Amino acid sequence: MKRIRMLVNAVLAVIIVFFLSPAYASHTPVKFEVDKSYPPFSYTSGGRIYGFTIDLANLVFEPDKFKLELSSDTWNQVYKKLVEGKIDVAAPVAIVEERKKEVYFSKPIFTRHVGLYTSKEFSKNISLKNLEDFMVGVMQSDYTETFLKEKLGVNRYYTYPTIEDLIYALVDGKIDAALMSQEIANYFLVKNGLRDRAELKIKNIFTVKSAFAVSKKRPELVAYINQRLNFLTNKGIFDELYYNYFSTYSPEYYERKNRQIVISTLYLLLIILFAASMAIFVMTRINRRLEHGKQAYEKYAQLLAENANAIVLTLNLNGEIIYFNKFSQELTGYKNEEVVGKKWVDIFIPPHRREYIENLFKRIAEEKILNNHENEIVTKDGDIKWILWNNTLIESPYLNEPMIISTGLDITQIKKTQHLLEESYEEIEQTNQELINTLEILNKQSEALEEEKEKYKFLIENVSDCILELDFKEKKIEFYGKLKDIFDIEAIKSKNDFSAWLEFFHPEDRSAVFKKMQDAIFLHEENLEFEARILDKNRNWRWICAHVQIFYNVEGKPEKIIAVNIDWTAKKEYEQKIEYIAYYDALTSLPNRKLFEEVLEDFIKKAEEEKAQGAVILIDIDNFKDINDLYGHEAGDEYLKAVCQKVLEYLKSLNLNTFFARVGGDEFAVVLHGLAKKEEVIEVCTHLLNIFESEIYIEKLERDLFASASMGISFYPDDGRSVKEIFRNVDMALSSAKENGKNDFQIFLPFMLMKNLKKIEIEKGLKKAIETDQFELYYQPVINLKDMEIHSVEALLRWISPEKGMISPLEFIPVAEESGLIVKIGEMVIEKAFSDLKEWEKKGIDYLHMAINLSARQFKIKFFENMVQKLIERYSIDPRKISFEITETGAVENFDVSLKILSFLCQMGIKFLIDDFGTGYSSLVYLKRLPIGGVKIDRSFISELEFSKENKAIIEGIILMAHKLDLKVVAEGVETKRQLEILKEVGCDLAQGYLFSKPLPKAEVEKLLIARKITV
Repeated sequence: MKRIRMLVNAVLAVIIVFFLSPAYASHTPVKFEVDKSYPPFSYTSGGRIYGFTIDLANLVFEPDKFKLELSSDTWNQVYKKLVEGKIDVAAPVAIVEERKKEVYFSKPIFTRHVGLYTSKEFSKNISLKNLEDFMVGVMQSDYTETFLKEKLGVNRYYTYPTIEDLIYALVDGKIDAALMSQEIANYFLVKNGLRDRAELKIKNIFTVKSAFAVSKKRPELVAYINQRLNFLTNKGIFDELYYNYFSTYSPEYYERKNRQIVISTLYLLLIILFAASMAIFVMTRINRRLEHGKQAYEKYAQLLAENANAIVLTLNLNGEIIYFNKFSQELTGYKNEEVVGKKWVDIFIPPHRREYIENLFKRIAEEKILNNHENEIVTKDGDIKWILWNNTLIESPYLNEPMIISTGLDITQIKKTQHLLEESYEEIEQTNQELINTLEILNKQSEALEEEKEKYKFLIENVSDCILELDFKEKKIEFYGKLKDIFDIEAIKSKNDFSAWLEFFHPEDRSAVFKKMQDAIFLHEENLEFEARILDKNRNWRWICAHVQIFYNVEGKPEKIIAVNIDWTAKKEYEQKIEYIAYYDALTSLPNRKLFEEVLEDFIKKAEEEKAQGAVILIDIDNFKDINDLYGHEAGDEYLKAVCQKVLEYLKSLNLNTFFARVGGDEFAVVLHGLAKKEEVIEVCTHLLNIFESEIYIEKLERDLFASASMGISFYPDDGRSVKEIFRNVDMALSSAKENGKNDFQIFLPFMLMKNLKKIEIEKGLKKAIETDQFELYYQPVINLKDMEIHSVEALLRWISPEKGMISPLEFIPVAEESGLIVKIGEMVIEKAFSDLKEWEKKGIDYLHMAINLSARQFKIKFFENMVQKLIERYSIDPRKISFEITETGAVENFDVSLKILSFLCQMGIKFLIDDFGTGYSSLVYLKRLPIGGVKIDRSFISELEFSKENKAIIEGIILMAHKLDLKVVAEGVETKRQLEILKEVGCDLAQGYLFSKPLPKAEVEKLLIARKITV
């Protein structure tokens, strides 16, 4: 009934897809097509299109504005459709001049490098100059074809529809060299295991940027795509998507980050330099006679200057050094006393540049100002440093002589990327001019304390941060800087109390900030830093980073506090975004496996400390792949979100500490912490099963879907005291639930571990058996029922362990299948069987046919048919004497691939038999489509043949149907003469079983083969 219900649902789904189309009245359709075989940019799998380009397109085209119609084709067809206007957008498309005449391009999204590849065996001297002498291949209609033809002048070459086809042509010797994108070529070489067969001969021949290509019929899309790309880039979404696919950020990302860092650094340094220059040369040197209150400002300004990451110099017109700040000493290696009073050019300027620098000092004397001048200096260790200088001549009645104030930035590293600074020159010059004007004003108004305060206020009011100044002596609190405007400053100043400022901090941060201040004052510390949240005028919480300087009087009591508050809200939001991506699932918004394991580890520790217990439930949705295959991944995603919401609502209703996460594609995990007794988990799992069995309405399909789930349960700390142990146990319990028919839950029991350990031991033994060749073939004769002569033998695998003797195939074959070792073992079986068949032919047994069992796993490996063909050629075997036996379930599991392989081998003459025929669910559906030569009736039908009329009728039906399709029928498991007589009566062709012979070693079966007949 369940199967019928699923069939009806499938038919309804097809009807809905074909006859009901959703309305997109307000959505603009965009036909977007990509290369169907161009990973990781685009590729198809299971009928769906995946890749970096697809994810980016879904982000670019907003679903509330556009209806994105995705499709794929070979590259040359994609580009042809784009030029003809049959599609609107394609990507990624290389930006070359020829294509600009045919399509529009968005801003670049990727940079590719083109190289020339040859096979490993290729030993001839090949270069770009002599390519015409070789057979060269390129991808059809690709930018590399244009480059090869027009730039390199090669007119005779071979084209292939995909990069993968091009690589196979190269390694198979069809061409000598291939010109292709290095990123894509390297991907396919690794993916197909061909790194040892091809190599990059000439790399980085040229680079090309790729972008969205837009049809000439849809020019309006270019501006929209660029706008969205800018948005995604500014929000960091593009960079995260790029990193997810390529495990690194794009070159444009690093260029953008370097540019931002350089501009921000220069801007901040210039402000600090100004403050330092003002403080040192105006406040400390010119106004030494000012009041005691002014000294606090001087001390603060001097602190900024001494800690500025820039050179600050004072020189006279002769170039003799008067002041040399701390950063200058650290950068050059010279101490203050080593340079003060000496000429700058004699110490720091290379001999060949000294005359030029002397002339610069003369220019400064004449022009007063010389900005943005670059030159190199020599450090004490002999290193060369490039410095960007700003020089100003200061003349004042308070000075004995004119002085040159020089501020220098270390641009040694910046010189390497100087093109990044071009965009910021205008802003730097403007800012610098404003700072110089401000400095001149401060110099003129330095006679009085109030005037000095006004200058100081002008400076800090234009700082982009918020500066808080608290004067304990005057009981006054002031705020400066542009950032202050976002806070309710008047409410704080009205109280003239630092605690009023603290009241605006987040309740969770307030006590911590107060304690830090209290501890710093108690320990007489001068510097303090902290991060906290604070309320702005709009009642929003903003993150600030506070750098606090505390000034003390002669008695050691705090006299003044100056705090620079930097807005870190954007930084924190970015950190939270990164943390969310790292710890949460994008589809369901549930915690991911990483966060689940961290939380589970904490729960396990609590359980041990509190003497409590908890349970972990691992949930796997049964046959979820069927939902994706039948209704599409979008419907599957909607189902997952809906069912997860139901589970969350149920877990919240429990009187337990619960945690729910998505730990795999269709796998979820639940923690139940603080169980009073273990039996509680049974009730929870029963309810969870009901949730998954209930129908879920899918809006996209406008219908209900239902599924089931299997669950494994493990308790902590009883079953394990680590996350690794619990996950191992719960996974084994889940496997047991699935083996029991699914839609069930199983609690972990110790025997499961023993069973798993035994499987591991067998797998380990199999690997050793492959290395030391512990396998042997036994052969069971197959009898032609017409003349009772031996027609063929079936090769049967036996494992002869030196320690344990013969191990039953029923014990090790399932493990080999599950682990994938069956592929290597299967290849060994085929080679041994071919070798024995050839040896028997040489002994005159030339009538014999060989039947060999195949695993469904062997059909999944690439080049299986090539391997068989090479072995046939190596042993000179007649393919018509070979029969491969495969179960019907294995044959239809991946039908298209199976059909391709079977057809190829059948053309060679090899026959195929469907083994265990009649036990699968799809025999009649696929029988006529598969190129098979016969069927083997399962022994379960033969064993009851003498006593069951139904079994006899089934066998007669199978034989009649097979003969109508011109197929041979083999009966296996024949053990009695009566069974043989009945099989002859109903027209069976061949038979095997213990009645004729049990499976025998090669030497023993050879005697029967020579005699050819077996007496029954």
